[in-house]
Amino acid sequence: MLNHNESWWQEKGAALTAAAIVNQPRLWQEGLALVNAQREDINTFWKQCDAESRIIITGAGSSLLAAQASINWLRNVLARQVEVIPATDLVLAPEIACGNLILVSVSSSGNTPETVKVVERQLAAHPGTPHIAITNNAQSRLAQLASEQANGLFVAVPEGTSNGSFAATSEFTVPMWYIMLLLAPERWPELERVLPVLQRGAAYFLDNYAADIEQWAAEPRDNMVAVGALSLKAIACETSLKLLEMGNGRIMTAWHSMLEFRHGPKLTVNRDATVVGYIAARPEIRRYDLDMMSELTRERSAEAQIIGIGHEALSDNHDVCDRYYHFASPELAQLHESFSAMLYVLFAQLAGLYRAIALGVTPDNPSRDGKVAKVAKVTVY
Repeated sequence: MLNHNESWWQEKGAALTAAAIVNQPRLWQEGLALVNAQREDINTFWKQCDAESRIIITGAGSSLLAAQASINWLRNVLARQVEVIPATDLVLAPEIACGNLILVSVSSSGNTPETVKVVERQLAAHPGTPHIAITNNAQSRLAQLASEQANGLFVAVPEGTSNGSFAATSEFTVPMWYIMLLLAPERWPELERVLPVLQRGAAYFLDNYAADIEQWAAEPRDNMVAVGALSLKAIACETSLKLLEMGNGRIMTAWHSMLEFRHGPKLTVNRDATVVGYIAARPEIRRYDLDMMSELTRERSAEAQIIGIGHEALSDNHDVCDRYYHFASPELAQLHESFSAMLYVLFAQLAGLYRAIALGVTPDNPSRDGKVAKVAKVTVY
């Protein structure tokens, strides 16, 4: 598994996290099959929805970021208005979600307190509101709320998506995949064509770069900044979160929009920062990203490091970054940038995994002091 045997991963307290990372391409395939098996229920759900209703997707943490990484594709393919609103906002100001709407709740555990409260309030105030629950836990409160109402929809994820690991790895990409599948069933032929591209890219990345990323992660670099544009901005945020969570707070992290970075935040390269830049595959976006990465590489201090993540190899004489990892997936240049996000997040997962191990933290359960729980402890009023 990756570049070590099972006993090594067990010894490091990382066997569950490593397995969750490696299993993602298989879980995407199985998820597509499970969704296909409920095609009739999904079509019935959408036929019952008012054609004028808008879609509101809500969640918190990595679940919210999964929605934000897919929102641009959804807006590109759906006729309905669709927006992502954090459950942590809606629980404070429920009036934001008003009018004729379809509510989509996204939660890995299905028991996130803020997300559950948002759904319960909406269904109590407006009975019959169409509700899709996207969760990795079929026994959760959100799954129950969707399954028990006539205008609800819940499709179980593949077994093994949640395997007990603390960090959301497969628990990030499988819900992201389900968001696209369940909200745009008329686009399934496109998603079926994209899936092999994603699977081949993931296999190439894991097979070719796990050892190198492990070696890089052994270096004492604990001031990390991730940058990306559009959908990849959500992956930059998820990178910051993964490194922070898996390192149990011992890695200082931040994230920014790629182009916004030069408007002040790039001064971080004057010190010993590591900047991870997610370089878009689409040519019209990629040119801006390459300019930004080259600028950072030229201007960084001797102690700083610039890492690039892209869809295919760069030319041998590039001046874009100090290290570069790619997915050998030229097809991504012709696809919407949300699909790159599903692959690029693999770097964040491996970086968090290996950096945690280098710090002596157990990735499967990094917060042993209980300061951060799998399901946050929140008093919702």
